[in-house]
Amino acid sequence: MLASKAKVEEALAEEEHARLVLSYTKIRAPFDGVIDRLPIKIGSLIEEGTLLTNLSQNEEVFAYFDVSEREYLDFMSKLTKKGSQDRSVQLVKANGELHEVSGLIETMDGQIDDQTGNLAFRARFKNPQELLKHGASGKVRIPKNFKKVLVIPQKSTIDIQDRTYVYVVNDSGKVQIRPISIAYRLPHLYVISKGLTAKETFVYEGLQSVSDGMMIRKETVPIKKILRDLSKF
Repeated sequence: MLASKAKVEEALAEEEHARLVLSYTKIRAPFDGVIDRLPIKIGSLIEEGTLLTNLSQNEEVFAYFDVSEREYLDFMSKLTKKGSQDRSVQLVKANGELHEVSGLIETMDGQIDDQTGNLAFRARFKNPQELLKHGASGKVRIPKNFKKVLVIPQKSTIDIQDRTYVYVVNDSGKVQIRPISIAYRLPHLYVISKGLTAKETFVYEGLQSVSDGMMIRKETVPIKKILRDLSKF
C-alpha cells in the first residue's frame, strides 16, 4: 500500500515538473504594448539572452530635446512667476501638425553641456491614439506670451555676415539700410529689440530690387495681407 502511494506521488511530481518545464516555452510580456517583427520562427532553438523582439508601450511617450541657456533661464523665470502648472509644452510632429495633447516638462539635466551650451530636457506626452512611435522625430514648442513687442517678417530682412539689416523708408521715400537686433525668432517672424520703432516704415518685399539711398514710392501693405501671405508657407 505504501509502495503504491509512493509511486502515485512520484508520478504527480513528474507531472508537475513536466508542467513547469512546459511553462518555460511560453513567453509573456511584462506589460501591454505593440510588438515589433518576429525574426525567430516557432520551433527554433534559441539560447539564453536571445532578443526575440521589441515591445513598445506607446500610451505615453517621452520627448528629449535641448534648449539654449537663454531659453532655460526664460523658462525658469516663467515658472517662478506663474507656478509649476506652466510646465506645459506642445509637440509639432514631423508632418508639421500639432500633437493633439500638450505635454509636461518633467526633468532636465543638472548642468549645461560645455560643447553646445545647451541643457537637455525631457517632456512626457499622452498618446491616446498611439500614433506616436518610438524613435519618431518632431519639434517641442515651449509657449511664450509676448506683450507690446515689435515683430517684422523674416523675408523683410537681409543678413550680411553676422548682422541682420532692414531697409527703412523715410517720409520722402528714401531708403536707408539699418542694422537691427533680434530678440526672438518665431515662424516667419522676428521679434525686434533694437533698431526699429513702431512708427517707422520698412520695405516688406522685393529687397533684391532696392539699395541704400534709393528713392522709392511707398505703398502701405495691410497687416492682414502680410499675415495671410505668411500663412501660406
